[in-house]
Amino acid sequence: MEKIKSSVLQALIITKNEEPNIQRVLEKLTWLESVVVLDSYSTDSTIEILRAFPNVVVEYRAFDSFASQCNYGLSLLHSSWALSLDADYVLTDGFIDELRQIITEDDKSITAYNTRFKFLIYGKELLGNNTTPRPVLFRREKCKYIDDGHAHRLVIHGDIALFKNCILHDDRKSLSIWLSNQDRYSIKEGLKLKDAKNARSLINKIRRTKVLAPIFVFFYCLFYKRLIFNGWIGWYYTIQRTMVEMIFALRLIEDEKFNKESINKF
Repeated sequence: MEKIKSSVLQALIITKNEEPNIQRVLEKLTWLESVVVLDSYSTDSTIEILRAFPNVVVEYRAFDSFASQCNYGLSLLHSSWALSLDADYVLTDGFIDELRQIITEDDKSITAYNTRFKFLIYGKELLGNNTTPRPVLFRREKCKYIDDGHAHRLVIHGDIALFKNCILHDDRKSLSIWLSNQDRYSIKEGLKLKDAKNARSLINKIRRTKVLAPIFVFFYCLFYKRLIFNGWIGWYYTIQRTMVEMIFALRLIEDEKFNKESINKF
C-alpha cells in the first residue's frame, strides 16, 4: 500500500502509559508517512513500542488538559489534513480505504468528517454502546479543540460529513487505571455541571438528582442497548457505565455537603 505523504495527512495521538493499547493502533497506521505522538512522559513501555515504528515521531509535553495537549499536538503537524486519534482507536481496513478515497478526492466543501465507533471489551464487540460520533479527520487550519468537562471538543469552521465505516474503540488498560481515570473525570464533570448552561440539558438534570442517573444508565445499557444479550462483556460495560454515574453522584453529594458545612461555619 502506497504511503500518504506527510504534507497531505498526518496522524496525531496523545499518550500516557498506553502500553496495553498503542501497538494495535500503530499497526493500522503504517500506510501513513508520518504519525506524531505527543507523550506525557510515560513510565511504562509505551516509548519503546513507539520507537519500533519508523513512521512515528515522538514529542513530549506535560499534560494539563486534553484541549491544550491536542492543540499543541496540532501545532507540530504540517499537513493539510489531520487524523486525530485516541490511543485506543483501532482503524478497520474499510475505514482506511474510505479515508484514502476521501483524501484523494479532496472535496473542498467539507472541513471535517465524523466517525461512529464499535466498542470492544477486551477485543470482543458490544451490540451497542453510549459513544457518539466524533470528528477524527479534519482540515488542520480550520479547527481547534476546547475543553468540555473531563473531555475535549473540536470547534469546526465549515461543513461536516460522516464516515460510512467505523473505528474500533478497544481500551485494554486495567480496571485499576480505569477507576483512577473515572475519579479524576468526575471532578471535571462536576465543574462543568455547575455552569448554568450545561445544567439545563436533560442528562445533567437527571444527574443532579444523584439517584436517577445510575438507575437510568443501568437499564438503558442493559435493555435499550440490548447488552443483556451480549454475555459477560455486556454486563461488564453496563456495570462500568453505571459506576461512572455512581462516582459522579458521590462527587456531587460530597461537594454539596462540603459547601453546606462551609456556609454553616460563618
